[in-house]
Amino acid sequence: MGGSYRNEDGTPDNSVHVGSCEERSRPTDCSVIPPPSGPTVRIAAVGLRVARATELLGPNNPTLFRRTHEARFVFASRLSERGTWLVVICWFVAVDAVGLQLRGPLLASLEAEFGASPALLGLVAPAGTVGFVATLLVMGSVAGRLDIGRAMRVGVVAVAVCVALLAFVPSFTLYLGVLVLRGVATGVFRALDRPVLSHLYADARGRVFNLYDFAWAVGATLGPVLVVAALAAGSWRLAYGVLAVGFVPVAVALWRLDFPELSGVERPLRLADVRRVLGRTEVTGASVALFVSGGVEGGLFTWLPYYARTVLPSSTASLTLSVLVLGYIPGRLVYSRVAERVGYLPLVLALTAGGTVVLVGVLTLAGTPLLVAVFVLGVLLSGVSPTLTAYAMSAVPSYGGPANAVTTGSVYFGLAVFPPVMGVMLERRGIEAAISLLPVLATLTGVCLVVTFVAVRRRGRVAPI
Repeated sequence: MGGSYRNEDGTPDNSVHVGSCEERSRPTDCSVIPPPSGPTVRIAAVGLRVARATELLGPNNPTLFRRTHEARFVFASRLSERGTWLVVICWFVAVDAVGLQLRGPLLASLEAEFGASPALLGLVAPAGTVGFVATLLVMGSVAGRLDIGRAMRVGVVAVAVCVALLAFVPSFTLYLGVLVLRGVATGVFRALDRPVLSHLYADARGRVFNLYDFAWAVGATLGPVLVVAALAAGSWRLAYGVLAVGFVPVAVALWRLDFPELSGVERPLRLADVRRVLGRTEVTGASVALFVSGGVEGGLFTWLPYYARTVLPSSTASLTLSVLVLGYIPGRLVYSRVAERVGYLPLVLALTAGGTVVLVGVLTLAGTPLLVAVFVLGVLLSGVSPTLTAYAMSAVPSYGGPANAVTTGSVYFGLAVFPPVMGVMLERRGIEAAISLLPVLATLTGVCLVVTFVAVRRRGRVAPI
């Protein structure tokens, strides 16, 4: 440890500050001291780093002192910036999820007030998704060129305005129209939130994306509860009024935050790059699997309460969706811890296999066992989307915006396509036939994942782009 200390004038101090060895010219006098081990090594290593920092910060090095102080400030600021951005983005996602999960429980109220048929009610999901996906794809492809601050601020204000309008629409047609506009506004924000987190947390995408979707699960759990509270208060429209207020804190925070610059780390997408991104097996395989698994989630979100009324009392059936999404909360907390250790694709394969088995059980049970099975199903399904998204974006980290657009768009295409198909099946053959499509989709998801796993193994390791 000799030479790690400095005198008051900044010159090296060769004393050995251990035991009684204080003579500056005799650093070897302490050679009888046994070498440290265990915690002592770690403490000594920290001390050595502090000593070296002290050497740099001597009074004879004012420039280095200033630069090191600035570096420490920047490092602390970056830690604070990362955490603040995670909280703000997760807040938006949670409130947005409340709105998404209002749709299923509100179908009966929309049918009663506007006289919409089951087939028309099946359009609620795609109406909220078409504009969202289109905007997501466009904005994601130019994420490296955008003014992030302006785009995200405009997005959150527009979402709040659209949600407020939903509380006053006089017809079902206008309700669907405002849902489309709200989807466009949401797409502006959501096209940029994952890329921002992907670059701020490049070393832990699986963990952060599961926390991101954990926030979504918390909001989604509250959606049906908000419907119940609004109906108890007198009108389903009150739910949208409360929801609009929930976006205000995000808007305020975005006007105060410093926005990270993506232009240096996020490559602008050119036409030639599209083939590079979509040509990665991880991206295409994850996107196809997310499309099919999105159909499973969309079918459950839209039609599970409707189906549950055939085997449960109406008051209990309306809460099945909350029970399902309640399972997402512990599931995503666990997967945020284990995703980096287990591996993204093996984890999703295991969750999909287990979820398919439990889904079959959901369609054969009644009463309390059904509610238990729905909760377990939520735990298993919860890790599929965020972990697969992290898997795809880790293969193309320099194209986070396009990768996020493709993967998230695939999920929402599944959410939009399959519920209307189930609505048509319901009209023609009944809810039992419609809901039986879900185990088929879950099986297809597993097949997509196995094909992706085998293809990646045969190709061998390829560097991310």
